[in-house]
Amino acid sequence: MRSRSSRKTPRSLRPDSTTPLIVLDDGERLIVIGELVGAHGIQGEIRLRAFNPDSSVLTEVSQVFLLSPDIGQRLASLERARPHGAVWLLRICDVTTPEAARALTGTRVAVREGDLPPLEGGQFYCYRLIGLDVFDQAGEPLGAVADVLATGGNDVLVVRNGANEHMIPMVDRLIGEIDLQARRIVVHAIDGLLD
Repeated sequence: MRSRSSRKTPRSLRPDSTTPLIVLDDGERLIVIGELVGAHGIQGEIRLRAFNPDSSVLTEVSQVFLLSPDIGQRLASLERARPHGAVWLLRICDVTTPEAARALTGTRVAVREGDLPPLEGGQFYCYRLIGLDVFDQAGEPLGAVADVLATGGNDVLVVRNGANEHMIPMVDRLIGEIDLQARRIVVHAIDGLLD
């Protein structure tokens, strides 16, 4: 989950997907880390498609939040979590049958923001980019970050300005500055990037 990259642009770490940050009524902040995609075996284990498969957060927490339109928001105790190929297998207390596991398919899983592993200097989590204003190197506004897509090679900023949408790869030659405090990103708009 952590990057040791020495690149000028910090490598982003992705625990999230669309709407990754959820603020509860009491102000507690949750980060969505994946989605349950079905049962595994006969003991009630559940397969989780993690938004960042390399994340170690599931091995470090004892509770997760289950979020869905059907069940709302529910705090659940996590007995065990282990990687299994392209997914994680979770054992959640009170889920002991394949039927109970299947009933949770489509449920998103979140952890408390404070449970995320600490990062080294120059690193950040992608959910912190969502909502940041994006400008070209001349200071012209391009829109705001609506999402960050993990593509395997590099992450891609989805920048929206009304009906206009730009897909900007997060590579050094295009990303000039990311300032989380000022809530802004500066990109080098090379020919064809914003067409």
